[in-house]
Amino acid sequence: MKKTLIIFLFCTLFSGISHAQYGSFRSFRIDLGASYANPSGDELDAGIGFYANPKFHMNDNLLLGVKYETTAIGAADDDFLDVSTIVCYASTIDYYVSSDNLRPFAGLDIGIYELGSISSTIMNNTIDIELGSKFGIAPKIGISFGHLDFTLQHNIIFDQNERFNDFNHTSVKLGFHFGGGEN
Repeated sequence: MKKTLIIFLFCTLFSGISHAQYGSFRSFRIDLGASYANPSGDELDAGIGFYANPKFHMNDNLLLGVKYETTAIGAADDDFLDVSTIVCYASTIDYYVSSDNLRPFAGLDIGIYELGSISSTIMNNTIDIELGSKFGIAPKIGISFGHLDFTLQHNIIFDQNERFNDFNHTSVKLGFHFGGGEN
């Protein structure tokens, strides 16, 4: 599964390089930022994370890229001691509505979420439960002002364990990007 994901990510990245049409923006940029994540279920508490997302301009409005994101979400239920980080490897597509300095956008991330493990105490015994890697999508909307980015994103993770199924989460992201400015 990981080999398939790596091939998919590289195909996305290299198709962006080979088909990039140079418009009024530089062809390459890197987005970096922090996020606040709020899970949809009751068993998990809100947490924080960070992301890195290199992207290529296909034209002035369309960007393709790959993303690495990690989010640490804590346990809200007393039965659980801790929750490890959620790591996401995804291909990204963003469509910017305008070419002005203030640029609203919408997009979608498609990739693999590594849910890690959780520790639980049952009858004074601590056990670790490995949750594995799952496929997911993350629709998003946002606004870019100069090199500052604000994004609202909902992460939908498929085929979760019946007992631990509330890893879907909404993220509020604040970041900035290097490159990708006007030529």
